Amino acid sequence: MVQVGNVHIGKADKTKEPTLSILEAGLLWDALVARYSCIEETQIYYNYAKDVEFKAIISKIGLNLLEKQARQIEKQLEIYKIPLPQRPPKTVSREDDSMILSDRFMFTKIFEGCQTFIDYMAYCTRSIITNDPLRQMFADFLKEEISIFNNLCKYAKLKGWIEPAPNYN
Repeated sequence: MVQVGNVHIGKADKTKEPTLSILEAGLLWDALVARYSCIEETQIYYNYAKDVEFKAIISKIGLNLLEKQARQIEKQLEIYKIPLPQRPPKTVSREDDSMILSDRFMFTKIFEGCQTFIDYMAYCTRSIITNDPLRQMFADFLKEEISIFNNLCKYAKLKGWIEPAPNYN
């Protein structure tokens, strides 16, 4: 019998429970905690963004993707019976205008977060050796993150939000 994730191919007297290494469990847990943090931070940015295009990017690229990935990680944690961390609030409201956040500042934070997640997803992908479906999930996250990064670079250049490095002579 061959077992791929929860799919069993062939005959066997009994199937074994899906297994997970301690490293894989930790990577899943850390990834979900990080995604939850990003969701909450992105909700704050969405509330304070003024530029209509930027708000659409935050919603589409940020919140929708983050929520989708969080659900996928939650599903994996449930399969392996790992307790979920505390979820952030569903929405973060803007109660006053005492905080000043410029669109450029918020974009920079999102951009830096994307760069960090590219590194983290690459680390997760190369660290998970024995669990093929889990490795594939993180590889897919990495591809999505690289695509977002590419689009953020293009958007930032249009807005003039990326400082060009000086030419080297």
